[in-house]
Amino acid sequence: MIRMFRSRDSAEAIELVDGEMATIKRVIKFTGYPVTVNYDVEGNVMAGIIKSPNEMLVAKVGQFICKESNGKLSVCDYEKLIERYEEITEKTAS
Repeated sequence: MIRMFRSRDSAEAIELVDGEMATIKRVIKFTGYPVTVNYDVEGNVMAGIIKSPNEMLVAKVGQFICKESNGKLSVCDYEKLIERYEEITEKTAS
């Protein structure tokens, strides 16, 4: 689920909840960039790596990929998002 936050600026964010194909596809659609998943030696997901032409972002499971209103991508924890933005995600029926 894409979650919405706002302050004077606005941002959209998506959480890297796991390394499942559906999650990775949502991250790719959200960022517009390829994503590589890194695993530890036991096969647990360690991180998702987003590769844009100018930079590489590393998001650990549970972190958010944030897209600011100017299009800039970053990675942060939920706590940092709510320090800067008010979440305005609309609840949808399940």
